[in-house]
Amino acid sequence: MILSQHTRLFLAVWGATCFLLFASLGRSAQTQSEKPSTETTSITVIVRDYDSGRPISQAHITLEFFEPHGQTIPRKPKKISYNTKTDTEGRCKLAGINKGPIVLTVIEPGHQTYGKQLQLQKDNQVFEVKLKKPQPLL
Repeated sequence: MILSQHTRLFLAVWGATCFLLFASLGRSAQTQSEKPSTETTSITVIVRDYDSGRPISQAHITLEFFEPHGQTIPRKPKKISYNTKTDTEGRCKLAGINKGPIVLTVIEPGHQTYGKQLQLQKDNQVFEVKLKKPQPLL
């Protein structure tokens, strides 16, 4: 079976995304022990090309965090996920995010997928992500 270059790229991005999501599930036990704050803030994500520094528009952003649970009823925190895309300047702003641990994933065809668990501690934090071109398949 012969796969087109576009199909192989799609499968590579899909595989990397699945890997990052499963890796974040493995870290969810750690994240659950770190209690999310009841304070919310906004964050700005800026996505640029690693080599040229140019902004990347329409990059897919996924942000995951846990909703704080009430003190009176013990229960597992609910995971909240936001999905959006960057604007023409490679920026997106998300509001109402709980301070504490977050997982940020950035996907853009033609670039390597970025995924990282971060700590949101300050108001209006800015995260700059520089995406590299994919490595050639051997």
